[in-house]
Amino acid sequence: MKSAAKVLIVISIIFSFWAIYPLVLGIIAYKKLEECKDIEEIRVWGIVTLLLVSPIAGVLMLVMKEEDLYDSPEEAAEAKAMKQAMQQGYYPPQGGVNSSYCGYDAYGGYYDGTGGYYDAEGGYYAPDGTYYPPNKM
Repeated sequence: MKSAAKVLIVISIIFSFWAIYPLVLGIIAYKKLEECKDIEEIRVWGIVTLLLVSPIAGVLMLVMKEEDLYDSPEEAAEAKAMKQAMQQGYYPPQGGVNSSYCGYDAYGGYYDGTGGYYDAEGGYYAPDGTYYPPNKM
């Protein structure tokens, strides 16, 4: 479905080369189809495409599923698993920081993988318990 929408956008651009708005918006919609992996952004550009570039390509973009945005089924499954993990959130074990965890938490902080923690304001909690406040310059 992604390929069909791209082809119809290109055909529409070719036949309406004299009009500036369909040309520019068609190029932007084509690039969004190439690089974007967020179905909501594709739907927004689907409405723009439907109204100003190509009605058929716009409808295809509106009915497109999120799996259609990825090049392979494996990539789609991996992205779906990553999205579910991000929605659930990962909270490190209570009663101490897991020194092997490296990544962001739900509060905007970052665990560095060595037992240290950067809070959302930019301060650093060292593994030995000392706190280094953020530099305010």
